[in-house]
Amino acid sequence: MKLEFIAHATFLIELSDGRRLIIDPYQSMTFNGRFNYPAFVTQADFALITHEHIDHNYTADLCSIPVIVRHDWRDNHLIIRSIFVWHDQYQGTKFGGGVHTKIIEADGLRIAHLGDCGEHLSAETIARFGHLDLLILPVGGFYTLNGDDAAVLAKRISAKTIFPCHYRTSLCTLPIEPPDRFLSHFDHYTTLEHGVYDVSSLPEGVILSPGKFGA
Repeated sequence: MKLEFIAHATFLIELSDGRRLIIDPYQSMTFNGRFNYPAFVTQADFALITHEHIDHNYTADLCSIPVIVRHDWRDNHLIIRSIFVWHDQYQGTKFGGGVHTKIIEADGLRIAHLGDCGEHLSAETIARFGHLDLLILPVGGFYTLNGDDAAVLAKRISAKTIFPCHYRTSLCTLPIEPPDRFLSHFDHYTTLEHGVYDVSSLPEGVILSPGKFGA
């Protein structure tokens, strides 16, 4: 299984059988000039959507017609499940409802993408994620968990590798924070250049990547 961080909360996964999954594709150049990531044009067999906001559900730039997965999907070699969480700590009343976080099982690996999780998850919900080889979670705050709360959650879930996303960059000046507060909760983290990573070979602990556009 290969993984590429595009930008914001958008990730591209390629399975060993060649199928490609795009997770939370964004619409470029939106939010009145505060979201300036370029369009990302690619082929995808599946588009996994955690919730219906334009920085997470835009498929018009894809150069294919993917299977849209908002909840669950499976065959003999790929299982996609959703676990519902709130977008904020007020049962979705502040930022528009819920988020269907995604768990992907394929190639002997398990990945979770938390979308715009904004609530403090219960022990029961955390237990539903089970063992994870990779946890992708938002850390920028305001719309989602902030860096402090995201670090607490990451440690409670205890995945092999933790990949923060959905934070402020030079191309995204929404009212969210850079990843610094989140990173301050860990003794060390690994910085990777942008690239296509073999998930099974990712280093343990927290990793940070600039994404495709180097922001």
